[in-house]
Amino acid sequence: MKKVVNIIRILIGLVFVFSGFVKAVDPWGFQFKLEDYFIAFNWDIFIPFALVLAILIPAAEFIIGFSLLVNLKPKYAIWGSLIFMAFFLPLTLYLAITNAVSDCGCFGDAIKLSNWNTFYKNIIITAAIIFVIWQRKYLKSWLKNTVEWIIIGISALFIFGVSAYGLTYLPIIDFLPYKIGVDLKPDPNLKDKYFVIYKNKNTGQLEEYPANQYPWDDSLWLAEHEFVDTRIEKAQKPALLIMTYDSTGYDITDSVMLNKKPTMLIVSYNIEKINQRKSEKLKNWITLAEKYNLNTYLITSSDRKLVEQQLNNYKLNVPYVFADDIALKMLIRANPGIVFMKDGVIKAKYSINHKADELKVKEVLN
Repeated sequence: MKKVVNIIRILIGLVFVFSGFVKAVDPWGFQFKLEDYFIAFNWDIFIPFALVLAILIPAAEFIIGFSLLVNLKPKYAIWGSLIFMAFFLPLTLYLAITNAVSDCGCFGDAIKLSNWNTFYKNIIITAAIIFVIWQRKYLKSWLKNTVEWIIIGISALFIFGVSAYGLTYLPIIDFLPYKIGVDLKPDPNLKDKYFVIYKNKNTGQLEEYPANQYPWDDSLWLAEHEFVDTRIEKAQKPALLIMTYDSTGYDITDSVMLNKKPTMLIVSYNIEKINQRKSEKLKNWITLAEKYNLNTYLITSSDRKLVEQQLNNYKLNVPYVFADDIALKMLIRANPGIVFMKDGVIKAKYSINHKADELKVKEVLN
């Protein structure tokens, strides 16, 4: 029985470590998810605390999991894991029934589970935890008390450091779909399809043909039909392609996201976050882009008047375009962030806190 208990303890620890780590890597992303929860449940009062919770919850989860995994204070850790599940098990049941939030975010952006699958997963984990608590007499620490707390403290410093790096720069592991190297170009075999519509003069029935396959050389057929209209079936855009628009609402996606010329995107889903310090750093990036003749755009989801106000306030001379805020948050977590693209391929991504230097730009040009 002792061996079974310890195997289950290790498995529970692995789940908690993984779940905590993938959320701690991307604290901005988990903040967005918590805000979704608070909005769905009308808990607006908690929204200002979303970022703090996005750091503390994964850290606690990781520390509990690490303690179980390496058998540090296992009795405390197993009770801590039960407290977690006492909250999240009923929460995920509610989500499964109501679908108030489509993805629970339990494994961040690393693994997506349906709400029902998440609930079933939590039932198994909770049952495993209860079993280990029932047989907790087999949980024995193997190090001195002081040493255990020191190691737990080191694990805490590690996971808080991971979150701090993600907040200051970018996640150390990018679980988002817009990774460096991803190609946003559509399949060249997917092209617009053109159709012609004719009406049969005898029956009045409308008939549609591919533009290059109707019987245009059949004089008898032409005598019995009259032209009505044409129809274009647009090729489907890639799922990852971020649609961009100018201030008039005109679609300029191809010239911004798919331009063959190297392009620098200043991504700011909320332009109010740009302040004097950040604007000075942006000017350094813009200067480098101009030096190497890169296309440069500010891409945002903020209101046009606010965009113009911010650009004027901080004397940022850069054209701006608009895109969906959720897509921009998926493209890069930093606000503002720098994304280099060439011919639809994401070449590099940087936080505003990364130093602007020529080497980074030259890497994009190669």
